[in-house]
Amino acid sequence: MQILNTLTVLALVVMSFALIVAVPVLYASSDDSGRSNRLILLGGLVWVALVLVNWGMSFFVV
Repeated sequence: MQILNTLTVLALVVMSFALIVAVPVLYASSDDSGRSNRLILLGGLVWVALVLVNWGMSFFVV
């Protein structure tokens, strides 16, 4: 179970770094703002889901 918790933390860190890079790039691009906004929203929702999964996993590891 600890390995699964470590993988969720790793996924959260990778997603955080991806959002740190992607959000300014998507806002700076002037191609299709609707598509960019959907990608940012999807990335934010995935990040929140990973935070909740990590929070839930912490009950099983301790």
